[in-house]
Amino acid sequence: MRTMDEWLASEETGAPFSHCLCCKVPLVEIDAPWLVNKEIVREECVLEYAICQPCRDAVTDRLSEESKEIVRSFLEHKIDWGERMKEFMLAHDLTDRFAACIACRTPREGLNGFGISALFDSGGSLVTGALPLLICESCIAKMTASLSEPCRAVWRKFLAENFAGPPNDSGFPGFL
Repeated sequence: MRTMDEWLASEETGAPFSHCLCCKVPLVEIDAPWLVNKEIVREECVLEYAICQPCRDAVTDRLSEESKEIVRSFLEHKIDWGERMKEFMLAHDLTDRFAACIACRTPREGLNGFGISALFDSGGSLVTGALPLLICESCIAKMTASLSEPCRAVWRKFLAENFAGPPNDSGFPGFL
């Protein structure tokens, strides 16, 4: 069974993320929190990155309020946060948060794909609250189905600027 450190380390290097994907500054030198996001498909990590809060904000500032509201609405109405937080507080191991989708509760073993997201404070400590979490590709698809074409273009541009390969609409929009 993977530890939280193993879940949140780079699959490519096995080490913790050290630099922001966008600004390339060492994360511990940035006086701001950062996120680690990964997308796993058929047990293979197909996308992973750490992004500092200022760079994340620069990306999300390019999104329409309507698109942000679509995501907020999904998160507020499709996830029983009271129940999830109760489960989180009773869990003996933080990795229990990755046992099932935060929204539909489908066990991770039954998923074709999922995204995980975790927040670190400016000192590099994992922040526990609503994150870390796992969300399945089906719930991601439901959450993002109504996003506007300009919002999708922001995501494609983010992918194109930061990763090799053709940009597309797949992936965990963890910057939202």
